[in-house]
Amino acid sequence: PYVACDIGGFTGESNADLLTRWYQVGAFIPTMRVHSTKDATPHFPWLWGDAAGNLQAALNLRYQLLPYHYSLAHRMYKTNRLWMRPLVAEYPEDATASVLANQWFDGDLMVAPVLNQDSTKDIYLPKGEWYSFNASGVQQGPKNISGTAEMSEIPVFVRPGAVVPLAPVVQYSGALPGGALEVQVYGGADGTFELVEDDGETTAYEQGKVRTTTFKWSDASSTLSWSVDSGASSLPNAFTEVYVTKFADATVKSATKALGSSGSIVVSDLVVV
Repeated sequence: PYVACDIGGFTGESNADLLTRWYQVGAFIPTMRVHSTKDATPHFPWLWGDAAGNLQAALNLRYQLLPYHYSLAHRMYKTNRLWMRPLVAEYPEDATASVLANQWFDGDLMVAPVLNQDSTKDIYLPKGEWYSFNASGVQQGPKNISGTAEMSEIPVFVRPGAVVPLAPVVQYSGALPGGALEVQVYGGADGTFELVEDDGETTAYEQGKVRTTTFKWSDASSTLSWSVDSGASSLPNAFTEVYVTKFADATVKSATKALGSSGSIVVSDLVVV
């Protein structure tokens, strides 16, 4: 279940475009692992000229996804539900989706990375409404999307009702929480997500030493509510503050609020410019 690849490879030199796309894939698989070989240019972003910004952006996104991915790992431990799943697992009756091997679900995120050397994309959206990750406005599936992608582009799509927790950008996992937790919600349906935190160091989670925050999104009232069930007395890297970013016809951002043991945020109509 912990799918991985050796980003950058071990045979000869990579090139900037290939390495960028490889990093972007890695941000959305269970284990992101960048390797180098002593006979080639090391795969540190700052050694790759104009590509450095896109490489760093993929790494930053990976760190922002830490609370999301860590919670998916806990869910997999408890329920055996894979966090990386083929489209056929969600759309078994869709003949097009059932044979796709270059798109997958990372939890609730449908990832369709750019894998072609010329940066062409060939994406399939199954039936239903789809947002682009981190953006407002929906597209209706089933639909094929083609064209040429910018090097900064990572095609990822989200269904209405998705609740996605993101950390601030940090430089290493021990720097969490690093600020307030951002909870993204994608309007059009109700949704829920269980954020799971532990000490990040030991196997105490096996004895229930975790903090589980259940987020619930009510689309009708535009309200995110939460309750905290803590089996751990002290978690120094746990989040203490939260704010909401709602995507719908426009992007709306709430004020920051203390998590506490429970709470709620009603998202106003203030549009983020």
